[in-house]
Amino acid sequence: MQVRGKYWNLLYHFQQEGVAKLVPLEGEVAEAALIADDMGLGKTYEGVARDIELRNPHIYGGHPTLIVAPAGSHWNTWVKTIVELLGPNTVIWVIDRKKRMLLDYALRKAIKEGGWPRYVIIHYEALRLMPVLKEIEWFHIIADEVHRIKNRTAQQTRALKALKTKYKTGISGTPADDKPQDFWSVLNWLWPKDFRSYWRFVKETCVVEQQSAMGRSFKKVVGVNPVGAAEMLSTIYPCYLRRKKSEVGIDLPKKTYTERFVTLPPGQRKAYDEMRREMIAWVGENRDKPLAAGAVVAQLVRLQQFALASVDFEEVYEQDPVFRGPGVEPWRHLRSKVTLVDPSVKLDDLEEIIDGNPDESIVVFSQSRSMSHLAVRRLEARGIVARPYTGSVSQHDRDLYETNFQAGHIQVLCGTIAAGGESITLHRSSTVVFFDRHWNPTKNRQAEDRAHRIGQIHPVQVIDIMARDTVDLGRKTRIANKWKALEYILGDRTNPEAYFNA
Repeated sequence: MQVRGKYWNLLYHFQQEGVAKLVPLEGEVAEAALIADDMGLGKTYEGVARDIELRNPHIYGGHPTLIVAPAGSHWNTWVKTIVELLGPNTVIWVIDRKKRMLLDYALRKAIKEGGWPRYVIIHYEALRLMPVLKEIEWFHIIADEVHRIKNRTAQQTRALKALKTKYKTGISGTPADDKPQDFWSVLNWLWPKDFRSYWRFVKETCVVEQQSAMGRSFKKVVGVNPVGAAEMLSTIYPCYLRRKKSEVGIDLPKKTYTERFVTLPPGQRKAYDEMRREMIAWVGENRDKPLAAGAVVAQLVRLQQFALASVDFEEVYEQDPVFRGPGVEPWRHLRSKVTLVDPSVKLDDLEEIIDGNPDESIVVFSQSRSMSHLAVRRLEARGIVARPYTGSVSQHDRDLYETNFQAGHIQVLCGTIAAGGESITLHRSSTVVFFDRHWNPTKNRQAEDRAHRIGQIHPVQVIDIMARDTVDLGRKTRIANKWKALEYILGDRTNPEAYFNA
């Protein structure tokens, strides 16, 4: 009679229930599964546990499990969890972003000679950069933060779907990342026979309206069809885990929200208003023709930077990497490089928060890498131990900063939402501060829950520092690519609830 392994008692009861549903001791085992439990409930443990259980009744045959995950989660999340559940002797190969060819060589050698590890861990970018992955018969592929394949035409999405494997597991607390139609690509990877057609999925599960703007007619997804969504969920239910924190019996502390409003100083106010007037004029000049979403977003980002801190501009030349021919100089173009500098009233307010909680570990988020590094410099000058967690910091240092923050050696961790909002654990902190928010509300929630997760013993306070009469009013909404919402943002006079109906 098959029994669970020794590791089983290391799981919480709801994790045991979830794994038992996906890999029952008796009956048919699902070849594909989606683990979509709420953020902070230990989906990594459930993913590794599913892999362990899948190997129990089947012949291993030497085939490895491929784990595709954000680079920041490789060592401090995935390797740590595997070693905890299976022991330190488990053979794991982890990609080195700067020495990718070492893993490529090892995989090619294993194809010829054998000697496979149990796990291979890579990041999403490697999917399109390592053709050798398609030559391997994987036992199991685990895609962490699987919403990263929401773009059905992206190269890394196609590369993942081209891999051969016996079992698949998708992991994400937000599998439909921003729009209901984003869900299709995830479902298509897991269950390609049930979800073949994107447009059929949109037609059956979404509410689509015919709209027109600036002389153009187009279809737009404006909501979810509850009947179609229910049918879709019933199809995947046997292989789908979706539990909220409030449903699993884990007594997590409450999460509360606070808004702190600051007033821009005269110099920063003048710069912001001048930028805003220029942007309104720019919009006015283009009212009679459509604007590319990228151009709109670029203008919004620039305006938001002026609400964060003072701004220094530097004109720099960038080279086009594509050469026009032998002996031809690459095309160069002029670009404005923006650096955020003091003074910043938001940094002043952050210092007040820290002074009021001198012994507390604090996590600070911003969309801006420049703002994160400016905050670190300001705090370090005061003798406060602070470190950046951004894309410009090496992965080795990011892992080190996460470990040292959790150990209490770093008081303030200043990260970008893009780099620090996924797959890391920061529950030593019970205070999360946002200088500004991402345009995608899901990414904001992911960032908040770096602290609000299993292991947190204190109530978590989420603080937004917002500048009066700026773009901050609308930053919590999905407005980045919505032309209708643009004038609301510029006006700073609209109830944020209106954005959801825009």
